[in-house]
Amino acid sequence: MADRRTLRGKLKQDDLISRRFSPYKVMHREAKKVYERIFATIYGQCVGDALGLLTENLTKEEAKRVYGTVSSKIELVHKKLRQDAHRKKWEVYDWTDETDQMILIIQSLTANRGQVEPKEFARRLLDWSENGFPELNDKCGYGLDASTKAVLMHPQFSETPQKAAEIVWRNSGCHSATNTAVARTSVLGLHYYNAHSKVMHNALEICNTTHPDPRCQASVIAVTTAITLMMQRDEKHLKKNGEYAVDRIISDSYIYATRCLLERYPEIKELKHYMFASSLKDLQLNEVGKTSYTFKAVGAGFWALKQKDFRNALQDIVMEGGDADANAAVAGALLGCKLGLSAIPVTWIESLAHRVWLDGILEAYLTMMEQGKARPKAETTV
Repeated sequence: MADRRTLRGKLKQDDLISRRFSPYKVMHREAKKVYERIFATIYGQCVGDALGLLTENLTKEEAKRVYGTVSSKIELVHKKLRQDAHRKKWEVYDWTDETDQMILIIQSLTANRGQVEPKEFARRLLDWSENGFPELNDKCGYGLDASTKAVLMHPQFSETPQKAAEIVWRNSGCHSATNTAVARTSVLGLHYYNAHSKVMHNALEICNTTHPDPRCQASVIAVTTAITLMMQRDEKHLKKNGEYAVDRIISDSYIYATRCLLERYPEIKELKHYMFASSLKDLQLNEVGKTSYTFKAVGAGFWALKQKDFRNALQDIVMEGGDADANAAVAGALLGCKLGLSAIPVTWIESLAHRVWLDGILEAYLTMMEQGKARPKAETTV
């Protein structure tokens, strides 16, 4: 990470700059800020996911009973306090399927020179589900929910993934709206962040490979829009002191998200409840039978966006139990983008099991983008 923050290629021009107010200094400084927010978003997701594994599928009471004595300063090593069959699937300090799938998106973007290719992503996802990441000694991809597994098992998935996902969703009665799509989507809010319409198009393309439900679509639009607006730093989304106008960002993200829910008024009202919740209690993150509902993860993310302390916010979400890794992954990405890399506890980042491996993947992606190897396409509106 440190290497990236010193930048490289055309942007590394300190030795050529001598004038105090050189425009190249401004360019260099602004580029460093962009990279810093990119890493803060990605690593915010990673540590949120890894931390959430500690309490995933536990009730709030169980989480308190196991981790209550360390709840004010949770570390990834505390996973050892609850080594049940579920948590043993991952080594200590590891993240779960939410981040694995985000990494698959990054790898797909890199391989396809910046373009979203749903079929190629679907094949990567299918291969990961069977083999994991072999270079990390995975045996398979752990953690997929039942609805996503059903989509991957459909015979048409590798060739026409969006059609397969639509068929599975309709066969389920159009009820399945789990959080897998929104929990992997954060990187798509960073990718081409200066072209919001392209961000939304890309987010929907990847969402629809497995989760065509309009509530899942609204979820990915809400999260990627918020990240994009923070990356753009437009004046209307900033306060006079330069801090983010979070309420305006949330309101605008909600407006864009509701476009996916046209004439679905109960769901529009429900999304508003989750996105504008004033407390975690309002979200009921450990509600029986609904812990993996996509709006739960959205609600956790936008509640976190209103917070000022990364550690405290993530710990509070994790101690709610439920689908804690998905909730904390979304929350970590949004709050990381807002607060920056320095706000994320160093011990959380440095202890991640595969941090160096991930750095290499991010390096390849950013190098591809900054060296102009990406293939631009015309923007598509939503």
